[in-house]
Amino acid sequence: MKKVLLPIDGSKRSIRTVRMVKRVCRPNECEIYIAKVIGAQLYINSMEEIKHRADQARPELEEVAAMLEGFTVHTQVLLGSAPGVEIVEYAREIEADVIFMTRSTRGPIRKLGSVANYLVKNASFLDVFVMREDPETPEE
Repeated sequence: MKKVLLPIDGSKRSIRTVRMVKRVCRPNECEIYIAKVIGAQLYINSMEEIKHRADQARPELEEVAAMLEGFTVHTQVLLGSAPGVEIVEYAREIEADVIFMTRSTRGPIRKLGSVANYLVKNASFLDVFVMREDPETPEE
């Protein structure tokens, strides 16, 4: 059974990736792992603040999981200061086969965002699908 990692950041563009996963994956052939990275730098954030932010992320993860009815879905809050690093480490941990995400392009050049760029360069042990942004979805 394939393991699909779906990192989300709460933006409309990351939720758009759910629709793509539903189009290309079959519920009986894969498990979906939804992850959200929460900034957790102890020299900046208190443990109480980190816990609060993690607690706030859980309902969002559950909301995305509910969009994948029929699939086996796992949700995980990841704590760290670098989203790309945390996502790659989690992908290794769960032995993911593929990552689906939507690129974040800010600015006039319209290149890959920093997280997508990091994943493409550092997650060579699996496939990384980076969807283009929907021109109808405003940037956040």
